[in-house]
Amino acid sequence: RLADQIENFAREKGYPLRVPHIASIFWLSFSEQPIQRADQIEAPGMEKFKSLHHELLQRGVYLGPSGYEVGFVSAAHSDADLDFAAEQICRALEVVFSV
Repeated sequence: RLADQIENFAREKGYPLRVPHIASIFWLSFSEQPIQRADQIEAPGMEKFKSLHHELLQRGVYLGPSGYEVGFVSAAHSDADLDFAAEQICRALEVVFSV
């Protein structure tokens, strides 16, 4: 759900972002191509992730600080938590892609 909300938003905006996920694990990939290995992550994408991370901290959402890390959704996250996170991530992406 969270991954789909973010990826759909990015697609609507035309942002080169993918949100691969497996069950409750997800990660953000600043690429139009699928990333299968860490060595496929390019420097510009890592810079975008760094900017996103800082923007999200200001918005009350914590993701790991490295573009190599994954996020986790758990039973502790309510629907309201996930909606809040999705909204803040989408707003932060607007900031990151406006630079």
